[in-house]
Amino acid sequence: MTGKATLPVQFRDLEPFVAEWAQPNERERLAKLIRVSLVELKSFYDAVYPRAEEIKTYLSEFKLDSMPDDAQKLLDLLLTFVETAHPIELKWTTTDIDDAFSLERMQIDSFKPYPPA
Repeated sequence: MTGKATLPVQFRDLEPFVAEWAQPNERERLAKLIRVSLVELKSFYDAVYPRAEEIKTYLSEFKLDSMPDDAQKLLDLLLTFVETAHPIELKWTTTDIDDAFSLERMQIDSFKPYPPA
């Protein structure tokens, strides 16, 4: 997927968030969470929250292994939203969790589908 993919037409109002917030994997989403201020996070949260159900409905039309680039960017944006919403919802005072545990603890070395194929 190229970095030039835009969002589907009906979600283009969220385009300003793509470069910074459409993180492609869990590690990068967590890294983003601990680097961002609560003010920045709240701005992202406020933009995506009212659209989350609409985004989910739109994305449900695609299979994960054959998703168009614009839908994949939208999925990355939604996943970042889901994985970073808790500081806002739980009223954290900071997103700096680096002292609590290292990012290396979040690394998944292997993944096996369950049940085994």
